[in-house]
Amino acid sequence: MDAATHFRALFEAHYPRVRRFAHHRVVGADAEDLVAEVFTVAWRRLDDVPDDDPLPWLLAVATNVWRNQARSARRYRAVLRRLPAPEPAPPPPDPADTELVRALAALTPDEREILRLVAWDGLTSRQLALVLAVPEGTARSRLHRARRRLAARLAEPQRPPGNGQYAAAAPEREEIPHAVDRHPRRDLAGRRRPGHAAPLGRPPRDARGSAGPR
Repeated sequence: MDAATHFRALFEAHYPRVRRFAHHRVVGADAEDLVAEVFTVAWRRLDDVPDDDPLPWLLAVATNVWRNQARSARRYRAVLRRLPAPEPAPPPPDPADTELVRALAALTPDEREILRLVAWDGLTSRQLALVLAVPEGTARSRLHRARRRLAARLAEPQRPPGNGQYAAAAPEREEIPHAVDRHPRRDLAGRRRPGHAAPLGRPPRDARGSAGPR
């Protein structure tokens, strides 16, 4: 019998007893974690599991895991007692810009997440690339495409409510911060914010004839 077949037979024969042991001592997800750890140990030490009567060996492992869990929980509670209590913070308000909510809901989930990571979480292009696990050039390209699509959605006339097309809402946030990265004075879609003039020596965007975010 190979190791995988041996372990499968062991698991199927003794899982109910080990699970009952766990749930008699801890509750909820911790009990399932205990069971999983017992059979992880059994797989790693399969040659040490007695062939004639493996249940006592499994329950001995379960007892050790349970005691380790209890010690960890006590240490965790002790640390929490030494920490200052956090100040209660109110939840962020609902988005006030309904037009932006509508435009974000029309994007793909990946596009929305890229815009959130940059505009709401303050990531640079390099950090965005690390989160997405892609080259920085790819991250910049995706960000540019998401900004361009958001700007196009914002330019569309608002459709009448009731058709459910824009039922999805953006996540709660306090406000839309300035887009970071290379355009700190632009909004989520890359448009120049009111009150911020174009840099000296360069004509305004409208004068240059550009209609979309860079």
